[in-house]
Amino acid sequence: MKQSLLRLQQLLMQLADDAKQADLANKNNKAHYYLHDQPLFDEKLFPIASSSYNVYVSYTQKRLAHLQKLLNSNKAEVANMMFQGLEEQVMALINAIKSNDNRHHDGDYRLDRRNRLNKLKDKHKQPSAAHRKAATKIILPSQQLYQKLSEYHGFERRLLDMVQEKQDNLNRCKADSQNSKDIQQQLLALHQRLGRCRKAISEVEKQIEDSETSR
Repeated sequence: MKQSLLRLQQLLMQLADDAKQADLANKNNKAHYYLHDQPLFDEKLFPIASSSYNVYVSYTQKRLAHLQKLLNSNKAEVANMMFQGLEEQVMALINAIKSNDNRHHDGDYRLDRRNRLNKLKDKHKQPSAAHRKAATKIILPSQQLYQKLSEYHGFERRLLDMVQEKQDNLNRCKADSQNSKDIQQQLLALHQRLGRCRKAISEVEKQIEDSETSR
């Protein structure tokens, strides 16, 4: 137990530095706006809710100190049970910090898309009478494009749900487990599918923009 506790202490010392760097990077990342009010972990794993890694690290450090007090009081059975839960939390933190960049892929995309849509709205804010008249000639193609766009967004939402599910599973796994490696591969494949889906969305949005520009 002493060796195991020492290992956790060392991991938490490193995690404290990693958490500060990750939190600082998130603070400076505009895409983090879409995640700033979302807790990092499931409530079954941590009974606290925060978007800051440092908050969770501090929580585990306090639990570790309490665990040491239990051992000093010869309450080994309770300490062993607490140690297992603490180890799971530390491993989840390691995985989550390593995956911090992946968590922001969706936010980066949404930020970029919002900027592009805002530019499009500004460009076509006040269409002329000639433009409105010409628009009647391309209503059907536009409807088809918007229908296709809606379908692609449906695919995107389902993929995002799958990514979140895999991310939650990864956060609950030990960093060095085979299961963790398998989930990381599955997560990578999902991100690749999501990337292809979003490329298709961008292409349709560009077609819609070209269609509206030609009115």
